[in-house]
Order: sequence, then structure tokens, then C-alpha cells
Amino acid sequence: MVASIGTFAQNEILRRRSQEAQLELNTLQAQVSSGRKAETFSALGEGARYSLNLRQSKQSTQAFINTNLTTDIRMQQMQATLERIKEIANDVKISAFAGVSSASTPAAQGNFTIRTTARGAIAEISQLLNSQIDGFYLFAGRRTDAPPMIDPGGIGEPGTPLGNAAAVSATLPLANDQTSGDALYDGIVTHLDGGTVGGVAGADPARYYDGEHSADGGSLLVARIDSNTDISYGTTGRDDGVAKIMQALYALSVTELGPASEAGYRQVALRAVADLEAGCNRIVEEIGDLGGKQTQLKDVTTRQQDFITTLDLQLGAIEDVDMSEALSKLGAAQTQLEASYRMIALMRELSITKYL
Repeated sequence: MVASIGTFAQNEILRRRSQEAQLELNTLQAQVSSGRKAETFSALGEGARYSLNLRQSKQSTQAFINTNLTTDIRMQQMQATLERIKEIANDVKISAFAGVSSASTPAAQGNFTIRTTARGAIAEISQLLNSQIDGFYLFAGRRTDAPPMIDPGGIGEPGTPLGNAAAVSATLPLANDQTSGDALYDGIVTHLDGGTVGGVAGADPARYYDGEHSADGGSLLVARIDSNTDISYGTTGRDDGVAKIMQALYALSVTELGPASEAGYRQVALRAVADLEAGCNRIVEEIGDLGGKQTQLKDVTTRQQDFITTLDLQLGAIEDVDMSEALSKLGAAQTQLEASYRMIALMRELSITKYL
């Protein structure tokens, strides 16, 4: 039998180098295929810890961006709702102007149109203030899991806001003087704010609003928009602007103009017009405040998006391969492995007979 002249040691060296070349080729092929230097963090060596820290920063920053997007959507819906409420209040104000002067609405004619308009406005505004996004009620303060506005009900329904307001008007009847108009208007306002007026039966719920309310603004919604940065925003169905509009609407809904109550009714209508005007002005301010908060939110979100772009670049430097360099190394590794295989094949074919 003719033996190969390659020594065992030489064969082992060639075999080991071939295995190393094969491993390097496999690694380079995986890198070129995935675009990443390694499939696991441990394979990144010293860059693993830095990579994990960068990814944690990116995750927390992205969470803020997602929160900010949701907050912006809520603000947009709030603005649209407040704009519509302002339009409704302005329409009723125009209608109520007719009730201020006897030249516009004679006592004998009554005020059926004004009452009907006001009741329709109450129903629509109540529905608007019960707006929600994904089960999140926008105008309930921080009590966002329940609708804030109570069903207004009707004049003949005890225990409903409209029924209670009508009951108040019965205990404080209008007369042909301004004093009775002021007394009735103040009584309806107090009752809607939760006070008891005239021993009204069935006065629970007394208010038209059942959400959270804080006179000092503590019921505003709060969102964490960045590390150590909160933003409070929004309004409720009982904040100053909406409250003035609602009390005007309820007063106009339950008071009737007649010859025996003309001066009292004109005073109610005058008070309602003033409150509708003041309420609309306050809502304009709230819309503007929301716009300012949206600008702040946009600026913060833009900075966060820029920060994520920077993090991605840093992560790429650690985790991603330089494709041109990897392809060059892959070609070299393939050449080296092929040369190694050829050398092993030649040594296996080399015998003493051929040597001689």
C-alpha cells in the first residue's frame, strides 16, 4: 500500500485553518444576509452594554412619542368640540337677543322658539361633552372612564336637570319686574351648581355635570410628554366657559314670556345673553390654550424624533455591518477557503511513488 507523505501535523494544521476559514465565511455570510454584525448581544463583545443602553433610551423615547401622539389627537378632538359648542352658543345668543326687547318678541307671542332652540342646544352640547376616544372621556376631568354629562331629561321628568330647573322656576315665579328675573336666574344657576333651591323634590342629581371638577384647575388632564415634563390641558363640562353657557341655556329653556312676567323674563334673557357671550369668549381662550399646548407638544415630539434618529445612527455603528467591507471580506474568505481545500486535496494525492 502506498502511503501519503503529508505528516499528521501538517494535515491537522491545514484542517484547523480550513475550519477557521469556514467559520469566518459562515459569519460573513450571516452578516451580509442580515446586515448585522451578530445575532446576539453577547456576540457584540464590548459593544453589547452600550447597545443595550441605547436601545433602552430609544424604547423610552418612543413611548413618549406614542403618548404625545395620543395626547395631540385628544387635543384636536377637544378643539373641534369646543368650536362646535361656541357655534351653538352663538346661535342661541342671536335667538335670545329677540327675547331681550319687547319690540322683537311681544309678550303675547311668547318665547316658544327660544325655549325650543335652547333645549336643542342643551341636548347637543351634552352629547358633545360626552365625546370619547377609545373609551377615554375628554371632558370629565381625570375621571375619564365615565360620561360626564347627565341626560338633560325633560321639563316633566323629576330628578333630571331640565326637570329640576323647571321645578326651580315654579318655586321662584317670574313677575313683571327685573328683580324676579334676577332671583330666578340666580336660583337656576345655584341649583345647577349643586345647591338646593326652593326645596325642589327629586333634586338628585341636581347638576347637569357628573364628572370631576376642581375650581383651581386640578381636574385638568395631565400627560407626561418627556422625562420630568408634564403638560396639563383641556377643560370640563363644568369649567367657567361651559358652565356659563349651560346655565344660560337651562334658564332660557324653562322660563316663559307672558304679559304678567314680561319684565322678569326680559331680565332672564338679558342675563342669558351676557353669559352666552362670556362663555363663548372663555371657550375661545380655551381653544387658544389648547393650540399653545399643541405647539409645545409638537416641539417636544420633534426633538424626541431627532434623538431617536441619533440613537439609530449610534446603534448602527455598533450593530450593523459595513456592507462594502463585509462583501470584500466575504470574497477573500471564499478564496482562502477554496485554496485551503485545494491544498488538502493535493497533499492527500501526494505519495512516495509520485515523489520519486
